[in-house]
Amino acid sequence: MGSFGEDLKKAREAKKVTLEAIATATKITTRYLQAVEQERFDQLPGGVFRRSIVRSYARTAGLDEEVWVKRYLDISQPEETVISEEDQAWAAFAENVGRSRSRGSEARNTRARWAGVVALLLLVIGMSWFVWGYVHNKAAAAAKSPGASSALTAQSTPTTVASY
Repeated sequence: MGSFGEDLKKAREAKKVTLEAIATATKITTRYLQAVEQERFDQLPGGVFRRSIVRSYARTAGLDEEVWVKRYLDISQPEETVISEEDQAWAAFAENVGRSRSRGSEARNTRARWAGVVALLLLVIGMSWFVWGYVHNKAAAAAKSPGASSALTAQSTPTTVASY
């Protein structure tokens, strides 16, 4: 077997499939497809996108996807993430801050929730008491003076004025 890219290109050409046809079917640019054939994987998007590009290329070219993805994984090295010392220090700092905040935060959150529930209940009870007192006082006032309500009714009835 030759190299991955050469073998892939030969297999595609044996099936008489063009890169443009693959690009049209998969919506992957020909630049990425050429990078796969030339094994310039650093020019491809990172992560699972590389594997997906190889899989889509093989599927569209009429090749066995699993075989080509396995070959790709065999020749590709996992990307190593290079982290500077300063970034490592910031990451350690962030982890320590997270640990120190998480110790007592759950107890504080529970207390704050219960305080909110109690405040809301007190508000509902206070509003209920106010509304009940208001309605009760209006009903008591209406019961004490039945003439007052009929006077109000009499005032609200329209009177006709005769015009001469």
